[in-house]
Amino acid sequence: MRILSATVCLDRGRWFVAFQVEQRNELVRVARPDAAVGIDLGIKSLAVLADSEGNVTEEPNPRHLDRAQKQLRRASRVVSRRRGPDRRTGQKPSRRWEKANRVRNKVHHRVANLREDTLHKLTTRLTREYGTIVVEDLNVAGMGRNRRLSRRVADAAFGEIRRRLTYKTRRHGTRLIVADRWFPSSKTCSRCGAVKAKLPLGVRVFECDTCGLVLDRDENAGHNLLALVTRNTRATCLTGTGVAGDLDPAVMVGSKPRGADRKTRTTRPRHPAGTGRAGGTIPSPRAGTETGDRQQDARTQLALW
Repeated sequence: MRILSATVCLDRGRWFVAFQVEQRNELVRVARPDAAVGIDLGIKSLAVLADSEGNVTEEPNPRHLDRAQKQLRRASRVVSRRRGPDRRTGQKPSRRWEKANRVRNKVHHRVANLREDTLHKLTTRLTREYGTIVVEDLNVAGMGRNRRLSRRVADAAFGEIRRRLTYKTRRHGTRLIVADRWFPSSKTCSRCGAVKAKLPLGVRVFECDTCGLVLDRDENAGHNLLALVTRNTRATCLTGTGVAGDLDPAVMVGSKPRGADRKTRTTRPRHPAGTGRAGGTIPSPRAGTETGDRQQDARTQLALW
């Protein structure tokens, strides 16, 4: 291992040093390389795991930010009573305000550290155990606009879970399959494949009108995500062998040569091509060399004729 650089920063009253090192990593074989797992992320339960062996486990949501709300309210109330900085008048904060602000930042720092620890333990355990992991492409930014769930969505950190699964699967040489954003994992019956028109968030039990299946909606979504491993329906493989971003050809079946997932839309030109000069339409600047070659070929053919 060779140290390339070091960066020192002050974050929430604490000094940190970040080292950039060069290290040769070797692929570590996972515990069950042939096993796959479908992960359904949520707020009530942080993750519901359905693996290929039929086991369904639930990862509870620790809700570190909710647990610290009482301390944050108390610390923020003390900060608001002190004389803080004002950019408009150039007023500097008082010593008591700085002291109270450090206490509040300490609570935020502890919540962030607890969240980091939980996410690292969850993603590391999954990438070390399963050879294929299936997750959803959630619109986290759109979910954060919901004023009733924005705080809990931010505390769950769905985007951070996917980011860590991405680089950790590459580190272990396993696959990460991301389902399409509009794939109805919760509305689809995992037994017969029937899709419901609507399924509100308040309905926590999935009931199929076709086959009569009654199952928890998160568990049902986990089974549907797991089925994407074999069906390869509307899924994209992010990591293959883990070496140089190789893609698994089994998951990329049916993809276009250029990676397009839809047909190219044919559009009509805005302005119809006119006659232009006597030689025909005016060529574009990009086609200058090609057009000149064609004219020379035409003149040669006429001379020979």
